[in-house]
Amino acid sequence: MKKLFSRMKKEDQGVLTFEWILLITLLTIGVVGGLSAVRDAMLDELGDVAEAMVSLDQSYTIVNPVEVTVHDGIIDGASNSVFIDEMTYGQCRPEMPPVTKMGGEPAFTQVQ
Repeated sequence: MKKLFSRMKKEDQGVLTFEWILLITLLTIGVVGGLSAVRDAMLDELGDVAEAMVSLDQSYTIVNPVEVTVHDGIIDGASNSVFIDEMTYGQCRPEMPPVTKMGGEPAFTQVQ
């Protein structure tokens, strides 16, 4: 081991071996960091693609026979097409307790 270090220390033909080792070490660290950044970016993008695929709505259907009628000069498209809209929730929060004044009486009275 001492001979190896002494040869590396005395080497003076162009670039020293220690400099090559240092350069390769730094390049390896940079490549590993870059590849992990690419991996994270790819996983983020693939996650976005998966979310887009899950949210696709395939409820549009056309019932056979597809009839195109020309009765008044206007071409009608798929005459028996159906689209089922997904159910949406209007209120996601649970019911809030009634607002009261400092004395405990209701702040708002309901007119009947």
